[in-house]
Amino acid sequence: MRKLLLIVVMFAFVLGGMTACKPGLLPTEEAGKPKITLDRVEIASYFPWVDLPANTPLGLAFVFNVDNPSGYNVMLDNIKFTVSFEAAPGKYIEITTPTVYDRVYFPSKTTSQYRVVSILGSGTIRLTLLVAQAPKVQELKLDPAALIKDWYTKIGDFKFKIKVHEGMAVFQTEKGDIFVPFEGTFPK
Repeated sequence: MRKLLLIVVMFAFVLGGMTACKPGLLPTEEAGKPKITLDRVEIASYFPWVDLPANTPLGLAFVFNVDNPSGYNVMLDNIKFTVSFEAAPGKYIEITTPTVYDRVYFPSKTTSQYRVVSILGSGTIRLTLLVAQAPKVQELKLDPAALIKDWYTKIGDFKFKIKVHEGMAVFQTEKGDIFVPFEGTFPK
């Protein structure tokens, strides 16, 4: 019974989310609502490459611009997004989904920066490519080990694109919660 109730509630949220927006207009484009844009991706920490199956860490910092055009403060309650690396020209593979529950206030009529640091590991990326992303890897006829090594050796110069998508930030305001979708690609 609880499972059925949970499914009904989740369905209601999805249906409500699909109908709550004007057609063709993202909530982030509505006047007075916060807007999040990806400014850049930085290397937060880098370790020399060690061949798989060793786990080489890689820290990436995602720097977002948070624009609050309203006349009141908003508090970021949580934010999550999916990170995809370009595996072939214009073809991306999902790597991770960072989720942060920091509560940060953004003053009215300002644009501030917000940084999310995500620590990746080559071993975890390998498992992602071999299991969750196996159909994409097979479709593109890629060797997971060679692809991961290529990403690690080229990340310093950003010779491939990193895409942030399926992003959702939840802001609390005096007028209620605001859900803000976002996406972006770096380098632009």
